[in-house]
Amino acid sequence: MKILSIFLLLFSFLVAGEGAKKELSFDITDIQGNSYHIVNTDKGLDIKELKGKVVFLAFFGHRCPPCRMEMPGFVNFTKDKSYAKKAVILAFEVQGLDESGLKSFAKDQGLNYRLVAGSKYNNFIDLIGYRTKWNWGIPFMVVLDTKGKVVNFGNGIVGEEELKSLTDTIINDNNKTK
Repeated sequence: MKILSIFLLLFSFLVAGEGAKKELSFDITDIQGNSYHIVNTDKGLDIKELKGKVVFLAFFGHRCPPCRMEMPGFVNFTKDKSYAKKAVILAFEVQGLDESGLKSFAKDQGLNYRLVAGSKYNNFIDLIGYRTKWNWGIPFMVVLDTKGKVVNFGNGIVGEEELKSLTDTIINDNNKTK
């Protein structure tokens, strides 16, 4: 009887565990106060607030010379109204600036795209590292299509023209599969 009780108890935990399977999710806020609910999926990331847009997740450092070199291209890309309707840059500072330091840095550099103090979201950044096998070199970017599927990622400087080209290609590819 004791063995049967233990078996039933274990079985009930297994069944309950299957129903309780939770998706890994994150609530992230940028320095402008915009919130994003991000859910990890098999194919990428579901960012409810950015659905329908190409998303460039950029990981950078405020002391990183190559990162600083790509910033003017990000600013120009964000200023281009035709691309602002189709795509968004969500950039995570990963060299330890807190929110107030990042706000000050953004103001000094004239940055107009969405910035996140990465030190508040280490679990999310660790997930990106794990999923992409990122070597923690910066700048690093993950590109999501309009449905949140990861379509590209890697290290290196990404310029304004490359952002535009990637956006156009992704939008065109999504239109072909409709």
